Amino acid sequence: MRKHYIVEGNNNGYPKLALCDRCVQDYVVISEGERTYDECAKCGEDD
Repeated sequence: MRKHYIVEGNNNGYPKLALCDRCVQDYVVISEGERTYDECAKCGEDD
């Protein structure tokens, strides 16, 4: 299961992404949100 995270973006501001535990380590997290069944925005993991 993944969570929604608001992360530090490039020029896009602060995108809200669904990330798995492995991929979230590659981002600077601003805030952590609710758990979700959405697929991971980086690796596509979907269980």
